[in-house]
Amino acid sequence: MTKSTHYKDYFLSHRLVTNELVEKVSKDDYDYKPTDTSMSAKELVVHMLTSFYQFVSAAAKQPPKPLHDENANVDLSELAELYTEESVKIIELLSDEDLDEIIDLTAVLGIKLPAEKILNLAIDHEINHKGNLFVYVRGMGHTDLPMFVRK
Repeated sequence: MTKSTHYKDYFLSHRLVTNELVEKVSKDDYDYKPTDTSMSAKELVVHMLTSFYQFVSAAAKQPPKPLHDENANVDLSELAELYTEESVKIIELLSDEDLDEIIDLTAVLGIKLPAEKILNLAIDHEINHKGNLFVYVRGMGHTDLPMFVRK
């Protein structure tokens, strides 16, 4: 198994759960916040989707192309599918050698990292915010929730 296949599978084991949670967020709940200082549900989901895509694009040494108009009235489930598909495409392009390359993220994170570590960071970020999304969805009244990871 190539490293990119491993990362794709690991990413999807979490992202498919994220997408399942996103499907539970109705348009009426896009502005839902569990606390006054929290991001809205829509902001959280868009942050998760775009951040992962930006991280994986950086790991592939390509600028992220705009996938949606930030000012448009978006459907979060459709957006989740789009960003998932595009992120997977990029991961699949990465060779083992690509994943060993050092990527300069000093302007963003103040560090240079191997592309593989950027993917790890991106997945860790996804997992963290997926936990937040579980709290949001529970606060919206949903009780039939998925396991935290899909095999």
